[in-house]
Amino acid sequence: MYGVFITFTYPTANYEAPPPSWGPANSYNETEFFTDEAMTSSFAFGLRMRYTAEGQQYQPYWLEYTPSYRFHPVGEPMTETDGRLHTFMAIPHCDTCNTWDIFYDFELVGTTEEQPTGRSHHLITGWTLPDMFGPVGIGATSNRIMYLTGNKQFRRFSLSDTRTRVPDGNCDPGADPDYCWRFDTSVVTKPGTSGKYVVSWDVEKPIVKPGSTSDSQVPSPMGASVTAEDLERRAQAFVDSRYRGGE
Repeated sequence: MYGVFITFTYPTANYEAPPPSWGPANSYNETEFFTDEAMTSSFAFGLRMRYTAEGQQYQPYWLEYTPSYRFHPVGEPMTETDGRLHTFMAIPHCDTCNTWDIFYDFELVGTTEEQPTGRSHHLITGWTLPDMFGPVGIGATSNRIMYLTGNKQFRRFSLSDTRTRVPDGNCDPGADPDYCWRFDTSVVTKPGTSGKYVVSWDVEKPIVKPGSTSDSQVPSPMGASVTAEDLERRAQAFVDSRYRGGE
């Protein structure tokens, strides 16, 4: 992989408990892009949802895990979802560079420090909830990811090259509701000449209670007027112009 492009939305969220006493409750929809075979060097980008006593914040960001950890917020935080599709894209700063340019909604927002290589064979995408688990509900999200080939063409991942991990909490009767959770996930595919290809990784997190058979679903935001396909075509045109002078 010589680049990556992702579309995503700011989801709606519900909370059935106050934030932790020690500080805000953060939830991250993050895509991490590894730049070495050992998967020890990487950078990432995504959306942070932060829940505090004052309410909710949405903060897009990108960050470097190597050579040192640096968190870079993108713009000012929002207090509610805008219902739009947003994008991140990462491509090498130049053909022979090991630094990577990061674009949010097609605007350059930063360049990484030197990475081991200007390519990748591994990435991870999905939700992480490090502070609150059971009382958090997240509406439907859809991460659509494409990778850039050596010929500078965005392609979808083959389903055979992907793996899905969906941990569940303890929801047995009498269990602690703070640690009872479930993620509803699906991998949307389409047929190709050599098998199925991944269109998106879809996730929804209802609020579930120990021993209960009913869920508390979270409504999704209004649909976006610009489609993901429109943005994917724009990403390819962007790369064509950058590397080939618009040919």
